[in-house]
Amino acid sequence: MNKITSALLFAAALVFFACQSPQAPAEQAQDTIATPETTTAPAPAPEAPYDPDPTDTVPGDRYIIHATSAQTADLVRKTLQEKMKADLEKNLLDSSQRKFMFFEYDLNDDGQKEVFVGLVGSYFCGSGGCSPYLLDSQGNVITHFSVSDYPIIVDNNKTAGYKDLFIYSGGKYRVVKYDGKKYPSNPSLQPALKTTPGDGLPRLLDFIHEPYPRFNF
Repeated sequence: MNKITSALLFAAALVFFACQSPQAPAEQAQDTIATPETTTAPAPAPEAPYDPDPTDTVPGDRYIIHATSAQTADLVRKTLQEKMKADLEKNLLDSSQRKFMFFEYDLNDDGQKEVFVGLVGSYFCGSGGCSPYLLDSQGNVITHFSVSDYPIIVDNNKTAGYKDLFIYSGGKYRVVKYDGKKYPSNPSLQPALKTTPGDGLPRLLDFIHEPYPRFNF
């Protein structure tokens, strides 16, 4: 065998053994590392709507929108606790009587909503009607009505800058007008409305036909 043939055989042997050699560590590591699976986090559950009165079966988003504010409820609660402090200290009101509802409505178009407060139960209502409150936006009492049935209807006409009210009292709807400081407290003494209030007028505290949350004070 000549030198050239020997050299070719030796080179071929080197190539053969190089192909059979184990993989380099870096290549082995690359082959053995598993590709992590891509996972998608579950979407967060939607928040339940705010429910101002969890004691009943009405969903929170079904209530009258102007009757649900927690801030307004706190304002009304503070006023009622102050006005009825003596009765509360004497335990004249049980838990079933210490409930209220409200409706926010801007009566004089100044951008600040007044608050009609409805009280129900035998302590606040009798054969002649109930005794709702009307508060300003700061919780101050404008008028504490007597012998008034619900709902309270708001007319489009204004007197002394405030909208007239139609309140059912003494067997008739009465026209209750603002006198510059307050509304008359006893609607039964006011002029009777000659016609039935139109269906298009706002009816406040109409809890018989619409869902209203009840709050404790």
